[in-house]
Amino acid sequence: MEKEIPNIYSISGGQGDTTYLLLHGLGATGDVWHGVRDQIETNNTGRWVIPDMRGHGRSDWTKTYGLGEHSNDMAKLVRDRKKIVIIGHSMGGLVGLALATGWFGLNIIGIAVIGTIIKWTSSETERYSNLAKKPIRWFDSHEEALERYLKVSGLYGLVSENSSQATSGIIEENGRFRLAADNATGTIGGPWMSALIKIVECPLVLAAGEYDTIVTAEHYSPFKKEAVTIPGVAHNAHVESPPAIINLLKKL
Repeated sequence: MEKEIPNIYSISGGQGDTTYLLLHGLGATGDVWHGVRDQIETNNTGRWVIPDMRGHGRSDWTKTYGLGEHSNDMAKLVRDRKKIVIIGHSMGGLVGLALATGWFGLNIIGIAVIGTIIKWTSSETERYSNLAKKPIRWFDSHEEALERYLKVSGLYGLVSENSSQATSGIIEENGRFRLAADNATGTIGGPWMSALIKIVECPLVLAAGEYDTIVTAEHYSPFKKEAVTIPGVAHNAHVESPPAIINLLKKL
C-alpha cells in the first residue's frame, strides 16, 4: 500500500494556453472539482489538470506526507505547462502556496486559495498527529463507508451518493470498505504555514465561504486585506457554487 515513489492519479483536458491545476482538500479526491472543470470547458477558459494527491483517492499511500513531497508530486504533473493558474481548496491551497513560491520552477501566473487554514496551532498539530496513529477503520457495508466519507469531507448533502464525487472517496478490499484517504495525510500542516503567503511570487486571491465554520475571510485579513467572502456557501465552495470560483479568478 505504501510506496516511496507513489503513483499519482490525475486526469486532464480542455484546451488553450492556460492550465488550471485544481487541488482538493484533506481527505477528499479530485472529483470534487467536476463542477469547476465543467465551467472551465464551457467558458473555453483553458486546460485543466486534476489530481488525487498522495494518500488520497486513487493515488498511492506513502510513509510520509510532507508539504514538499506533495508539492513535488504536483509540480511533476504540470512541469511542461507554460502558464499555470492554481485553485486550491483547504489542504490543496497550502500545496498551491508552496508551488507559487517559485521553489519548484513552474510558471505560475496566479493562485486562488479557498478555505485554507493559515494560522495553524499546536493543538491542530497534536490532533492530526494522534489521528495518524489510528488504525484503518473498516466498514462492513458500502453504505456505511460512503456516509462516513461524505461526513468527514463535508460533502454530505452536497453530492449524490451515486456520483463519483462520493464513491471515489472509499475503497473495497476483500468484501470490506474503508476511506480512500490515509489517516496520516493530516500531518502536512505546521505553524510555519502563514510564512508562505509572504513569499508567493504571483498574484494571489484568498477566499472563504460566507458560512464556512473552519476558515473565514477575516482570518486572512492580517495577511491580505482584500480577502474575499464567497456569498451563500460554506467550506466546500467549489462544490456548492462552481461559477463563483470562476468569478473569483477574475480578481487575479
